[in-house]
Amino acid sequence: MQYNKKARSLAVAALLIIGITVTPPVEADHPLSVMLNGQQLKSQFEVNDGEVYAPLLPLAAELGYTVNWNKQDDRIDILTDSARANRNQLEAKITKQQVADWILEQGELDRYYVEGLSFELVDLDDDGEAEIVAAIDSGVHVGNYFIFNRDADGHYQLIFETNWKVDSLKLGEPIHIEDKRLYATFEQAGGTGLDVEVAHLWYIEQGQVVEAWKGTMKEMNAMLAGSYSLAVGSYRVEDNVLYVWNTLSLLEDDAETVRGTPVTTLTTFTFDGTSFKE
Repeated sequence: MQYNKKARSLAVAALLIIGITVTPPVEADHPLSVMLNGQQLKSQFEVNDGEVYAPLLPLAAELGYTVNWNKQDDRIDILTDSARANRNQLEAKITKQQVADWILEQGELDRYYVEGLSFELVDLDDDGEAEIVAAIDSGVHVGNYFIFNRDADGHYQLIFETNWKVDSLKLGEPIHIEDKRLYATFEQAGGTGLDVEVAHLWYIEQGQVVEAWKGTMKEMNAMLAGSYSLAVGSYRVEDNVLYVWNTLSLLEDDAETVRGTPVTTLTTFTFDGTSFKE
């Protein structure tokens, strides 16, 4: 993998950064131990062409450092305790008013109901930088959804905006597929006599939000007497295949009693590297 190659090539530089020095030459088959402040390190060291190498991730973890692979910039970031603390302090200082100001400055609309704003900080792409996921609840089935990404200068830039109304910003654990981290957001939609929940599976790539799939998880249709129905569904991802099942029930006009036998269908979608295709 590209990540492992880069991690290995930076190992010597990492040893110098963290203050470990080893004097070559050392024979390749010679047992090698490395001491730091009189304590032997547990990480495995090897010699190649007179240079001493160590796996970057285990070594950094042993020394209390954080190593992040920034796929977007093709970069490995090593964070010291002080740098991580400073970053956490900056993120902790982000306020609702700041996020509201960024939405008003960068958003597509002239006005937003910022009184209904909520936000979360989440490292969506595992690059060590927290993105901002924000939502505005403007009323029944009316809302906005935003994602901000922090640029190299530390400024948050709006990279995604849509009119999804969501009940919760909690994304849950991502779905890992190939080199992507997919998240699920559930949109609440509908109108008079119609209540719909739509699932969106999306990920961040090269600073942009990509929607991999969307599908209806619930549709309560009570618009016309004699044609009430309820469709409910769910999904699961296994081995790059998305399994989606949906059960349709016809209802009496009390919107509760089922008429006839519910019908369940299963549809499969295969991930093509960008999105799920049927």
